[in-house]
Amino acid sequence: MTSKSSENQTSSQQNGMRFWLTKLFILCFSAFWILALMIRLTVRDSGGVVPTLVFYATPLILLSLGATMVFVLAWRAHWYRISLVWFILSLLTGIWCWNSQFRSHGLHPGLQDQNRPEMRVLFWNIGDRLWGMDVVLEELKTIDADLIGLVEAGADSADMKQFWQDSFPDHPFQVVNNGFVFLSRIPVSNQNSGTLTEMGRFERVDLKRGQEPGGGIAVYLVDINSDIFKSRKKALLELANRVSEMPDQPILVLGDFNTPSDSDHFRPLRKLLKNTFEIAGDGYMATWPLPLPVLDLDSIWINDHVTAVDTKNRWTWTSDHRPVVTDVIVKSLKQD
Repeated sequence: MTSKSSENQTSSQQNGMRFWLTKLFILCFSAFWILALMIRLTVRDSGGVVPTLVFYATPLILLSLGATMVFVLAWRAHWYRISLVWFILSLLTGIWCWNSQFRSHGLHPGLQDQNRPEMRVLFWNIGDRLWGMDVVLEELKTIDADLIGLVEAGADSADMKQFWQDSFPDHPFQVVNNGFVFLSRIPVSNQNSGTLTEMGRFERVDLKRGQEPGGGIAVYLVDINSDIFKSRKKALLELANRVSEMPDQPILVLGDFNTPSDSDHFRPLRKLLKNTFEIAGDGYMATWPLPLPVLDLDSIWINDHVTAVDTKNRWTWTSDHRPVVTDVIVKSLKQD
């Protein structure tokens, strides 16, 4: 009898300890969750290193899942009123996440056959490949884009340049430079490289559209550094300044910005360009990290001289980034 009583007492003490540890976890996690929400609603990633770290670590989908977890734990801890609050918060953040991260635009309505997309554009960061380059090539050829922009694609050696020429003979216009690869079926009339302060690099090519005077398309291929302790503000402002110099020219910006689209630092660029997934996307917006992406770091942006018809972020296990594919129509100067 004494042994059983002692075992029951020990079991009761262990249950009590787990009960109070659960409540302590709920309180600590709730404080962090509320802090993360307040940062997202106010300064986001423009308030210094600590708010930026919290902002990047708590995308909306994780905030919603975190609220759901606290709801379950609070209910199990018999904090029914608190669990009701967290149930409401999980619903609100879930709706917020659904409205901002999931799209179902589909094909642009009202398109006539003569106005079908004239170009398919692909952007993909293939740096951290889970499989070999053969699998990358298979995915690229399945998409069959007219313009292909790749970053972190390896050294720009003579062997690598020959590799891309042999792999894509139907894309005769190619730029392979410093980890950037640009493959095009459309003639390239100009090409140059540059930096976006100390936080990024770009490759710019101008595409020639038939004989139309001034009808070229400026395409930027961008890769922003992933250093989370340094702000992307100056790099994105530099990109916006470059784009602002060409108000009368069709512009495409393809990039791994290592910055979620709801970042405060995208404001200057948003005055000039539109994110194609936000206006013509279909599916889930986040692109990194696979297999469970939570941040939309990769995107394609266009100005008013380009119409996005359909945009998809494809599911593939080839890289830790999802490829972004968009079909576009480039307006002629006569239409403008």
